Amino acid sequence: MAARKKARPWYRELFFLRRAPQLRGLSLEWTRPDDDDAYEREIQKHDFISLNHWSDEDLTQYPIIANDLKDLKEYLLPTYFQFSQRSKYYQNRFYLYQWVFVIGAFSTTLLGAAATLFYIPPNATSEVISGTNWQQILSYATAFIGAVTTVFTALSNRGEPQKRWGKNRRLSEELRMHYFTYLSHMAPYDTPDRVQRLRENVIDIRVKEQENA
Repeated sequence: MAARKKARPWYRELFFLRRAPQLRGLSLEWTRPDDDDAYEREIQKHDFISLNHWSDEDLTQYPIIANDLKDLKEYLLPTYFQFSQRSKYYQNRFYLYQWVFVIGAFSTTLLGAAATLFYIPPNATSEVISGTNWQQILSYATAFIGAVTTVFTALSNRGEPQKRWGKNRRLSEELRMHYFTYLSHMAPYDTPDRVQRLRENVIDIRVKEQENA
């Protein structure tokens, strides 16, 4: 009997944790795996059709579909994975900036409120004044965190990660539509020059991305 999949803790489903950014290891550009089997697994992971599940008999029995999959693997999928990777990168950047903003806003509010508790009145005795000035320390900490939050907010506004995330995701899903349209031999891929049309449409989408960059 197969082992039951362990359920995720309830707190992992909280929005703030589900949208936790990946702090390192996420590249802007996609790199094709050197191993062809690894590439096929990535194709399957993105809900495309992988030839790894096809036997030699299937390849012989359905040569048109097999050739279509090879055309798509060569001319369309690399561009799809490139846009998809960029979409993930900018999505992660957007989540990172939002985390910094939320944590920074919470911290400055908390530290600012704590600083008021250590307020030293003008007529305080010399014993109180000579002690550790927690109000000043907390005020400096509040100013520092506020400055860091402001810098990240400016970077977010300038880099527009949410806009770039949406644009790259839209283009990758547009390529997904062309993928299944090509397999179905529907217009505009119902003509003898369908491979050339596929290549032209992929190039047009890449040009569209560069023009809107």
